[in-house]
Amino acid sequence: MSAGGTLPLCLLLRAILFTLLLAGAAFPQLLPKQKTDNLASFELLWRTVRDQHPDPKLNGLNWQAIHDSTRPLIEQAQSMDEVRDLLQGMIARLEASHYTVIPSDRYAPAEQVQVEPSAGVAAPKGHLVRFGNLPESRLFFESRTLAGGAGYIAFNEFLDPATIMPQFEAAVQGFAKSPGIVLDLRGNPGGIGIMAMGIAGFFIDKPGLKLGEMKTREATLRFVIFPRPETYAGPLAILLDAGSASTTEILAGGLQDLKRARIFGTRSAGAALPSDIIRLPNGDGFQYAQASYTSENGKVLEGNGVTPDTPVRQTAEATSQGHDLVIEAAEEWIRSGGP
Repeated sequence: MSAGGTLPLCLLLRAILFTLLLAGAAFPQLLPKQKTDNLASFELLWRTVRDQHPDPKLNGLNWQAIHDSTRPLIEQAQSMDEVRDLLQGMIARLEASHYTVIPSDRYAPAEQVQVEPSAGVAAPKGHLVRFGNLPESRLFFESRTLAGGAGYIAFNEFLDPATIMPQFEAAVQGFAKSPGIVLDLRGNPGGIGIMAMGIAGFFIDKPGLKLGEMKTREATLRFVIFPRPETYAGPLAILLDAGSASTTEILAGGLQDLKRARIFGTRSAGAALPSDIIRLPNGDGFQYAQASYTSENGKVLEGNGVTPDTPVRQTAEATSQGHDLVIEAAEEWIRSGGP
């Protein structure tokens, strides 16, 4: 260092070069093929929204102008994160749920965790499932009898019907003489829409009823309930929270409208648009809405959610004491005779 306290020019240049190298490592430059794939992905995403959005007018947006202003930014993007941010920002202007870009690394197979019995660490909950172009996830199902005698059923996603539906049927049959059933769908983000109709059929004994309907540009599809040969007629409590979305809201909102279930907890997510997922040329996924949805009473759940009949919010204090206030409220309602 010189007497004046400044670095010699050669050391200063080395420091600048080192900083640039670190920046390059943190933000790797896109390869020519990646740039080509990103442009193709942008065009496919843009066309899909244009052609599949439930509203042909796209809520009044000038979608072509948005295309023309966004494409140059995609061409100039220097990283995958930047590309995804641009795409996410573009679809955010639709102001609707079920529009999202899924990074390609989400599609990597989940690690198979091996746990030694002596390790003292629990194995991952549930089993791995993959449906269509959804990333792989873990699915679990739980049923048990609560202290007051009511049946309790919970599962975390509407997926893998070949596994979930037989388990659900066995649980309902096992609770045939229970004073009530608590269906815990807190944190359940949804999944396969037709499973809502199948599950509703365990609690509805009249044919011809429906949970609601969805409308695409070409047709109206009704969520018709087909009653099971044996249905459960006792009180049904459904638990929801802000993580309850999509198919969960269709099931809960529909049964609430039919006055077949009482809803406990907090307002659901308000993300109730039937959707599909495609893979983009750059490896990412793109989820997009393909229809609008209204409940049986004509309620628009998108942006509004399902409002609980009995609002209950779990507290940290209750959790620390081993109490689930939402389940307890549902149990109290069942003990009082339900409806």
